[in-house]
Amino acid sequence: MADIAFPANAKSLSLSSGHTYTYVYISAQTDKSTILFLHGFPSSSYDWRHQIDFFANEGYGVLAPDLLGYGGTSKPTSTDEYKAKKMVAEISEILDHEKLEYVHAVSHDIGSILLSRLANYLTQRLLSCTFIGVPYSRPGSHFDLDAVNAMTKNLLGKEKFGYLRLFIEDYAGKLLDEHSDSFFTLFYPAEPNLWDDHMGPTGSMEAWLREDRQALLADYISPEEKAIHQKILQGHHGTALKWYYPLVYNMNEQDEVDSALPNQVACPVLMVFPSSTVDQYSASESKSTEFANGLTIKGVNKNGHWLQLEAKDEVNAILKEFFEAETSKAPRESST
Repeated sequence: MADIAFPANAKSLSLSSGHTYTYVYISAQTDKSTILFLHGFPSSSYDWRHQIDFFANEGYGVLAPDLLGYGGTSKPTSTDEYKAKKMVAEISEILDHEKLEYVHAVSHDIGSILLSRLANYLTQRLLSCTFIGVPYSRPGSHFDLDAVNAMTKNLLGKEKFGYLRLFIEDYAGKLLDEHSDSFFTLFYPAEPNLWDDHMGPTGSMEAWLREDRQALLADYISPEEKAIHQKILQGHHGTALKWYYPLVYNMNEQDEVDSALPNQVACPVLMVFPSSTVDQYSASESKSTEFANGLTIKGVNKNGHWLQLEAKDEVNAILKEFFEAETSKAPRESST
């Protein structure tokens, strides 16, 4: 939550949609661009703490919203409010309010779905796109959870996305709230491979939570950081989970087809993954012109999901190098 983690730089804005967003905003020095950070689940602007501090000290502007359903931002219960086209319009309105014509945009986890649509709906406003951990998703694509789980079980021996079945259950938010410590240690474990057995297979995550199991916490999360995270999310997992309904039920598909969104991303694209998985993405780099004129893939020496936390120095260095290279080629935002 912006006002808990960054009180000196927290802002709040009521939008034409009727929603209110809270966000971290630090203006850029005159020769620097602004970076838009889009978090995933179960997060908030707080998950970008290492990037916010680093890039603000480098003179970059920072805009890190608590996305819809999270932190101090509005928490509607209707899943229709979480459709990508609506949230893109809300992010655009925040950019307008802060007089930010162009930004570099960085996403993580399910925030990468929102960035993918920003890259399609608001192409002209992005200096670049960076996807951390989760790649760009093409507009109008149909997601078949059963087929994906069957494929991963066939290839890997285990389902990889069974937890999504839990996430779209009406009782899921309450279950996560009631077992928030168990959930936190499963999502931020010292051993990332824990997810193979206790998140991927259908039913495994619910069993973990109902047994209130605890894992050894990752060393990149301090007790103080855990306490702040829990203060932000406790009691609010239900609305955060609303993001998964449009994904699983393909609620964005028709909007994207009707809007005839281009598959091509006009701005340069950076993807950051664990080094152990980079090869599988690099193998398709020759096909990058299908969605991006310029694609850069970088690996970091960690194997977990939370690269912006556990490999913060590597990620910050990669981002800085990328921004410096791309900003020199593109226009900057308007001055305030």
